[in-house]
Amino acid sequence: MANPSGGHRGDPSQPHKVRLKGVQQTLLITLYAKALDSRSKRPILGDKKADEMVRAIDYDFAGVHRPGNGNAIVVRAKQIDEWVKEFLRANPSAVVLNLGCGLDSRVSRVSPPPDVSWFDLDFPGVIEERKNFFSNRDGYQMLESSVTDPAWLESAPRGRPALVVAEGLFEYLTEDEVRLILNRVTDRFPRGQVVFDVMNSSAISSGRSTLKEKMDAEHRWAVDDVRAVDALDARLRRVSSPSIFTSGYMPPGYRLAFGVASVVPRFRGMIRLLRYEFG
Repeated sequence: MANPSGGHRGDPSQPHKVRLKGVQQTLLITLYAKALDSRSKRPILGDKKADEMVRAIDYDFAGVHRPGNGNAIVVRAKQIDEWVKEFLRANPSAVVLNLGCGLDSRVSRVSPPPDVSWFDLDFPGVIEERKNFFSNRDGYQMLESSVTDPAWLESAPRGRPALVVAEGLFEYLTEDEVRLILNRVTDRFPRGQVVFDVMNSSAISSGRSTLKEKMDAEHRWAVDDVRAVDALDARLRRVSSPSIFTSGYMPPGYRLAFGVASVVPRFRGMIRLLRYEFG
């Protein structure tokens, strides 16, 4: 696959304003966390592309930064990257659907095999911004659509194993919307995996006012028991459901602090990464 980030419309020497509203702006939170990580002495993700994009965007990123929150974001991305690499080693001609991609540069970090068909999907306004930094290539395509619109699935070829990634997305949807997306995926593809994160009620409550005030966005789906997720599609089998705070990718100091706090059940399950397989 040709590098989708090779060549873009933006000029990093001339920062530009972003035209994003509501929930679309939340991509800037994750982007900035990854940029800060890339500037650190011991990066977890090492995403230099994220730093390049932050420097090219005229925005008050400091206003969306919450100390400590960035570690959870980059650890989440790192773990998902490793799961993606694992899946593609076993399925080098797979279809990858990165839902609610924002300005995520996973396709560049993972560098998928040439026979992989990779799709990054998000709202039209987000994809328009994304085109400042990424270009469609053979094997790589950006799709403009809401994830709740079933039409986008028609762009993905049938008959091949599929990996669906929904990083930092499903918590903004309702449970019924998530169920429909999962059902459509397992209907269309013969086998594959679905990877996403979930937040419990405590996590959603703790950030509700800040998210609403700064970005006019809200988390809508809380998961207090992952068995409720298992029940959304009988064809999905849960493979992994680790707490993000106990991940081996978390810096030791934070992991120790989170480990102590995780004796409280509601904290231990605040953010989980879920990996399901089907077929």
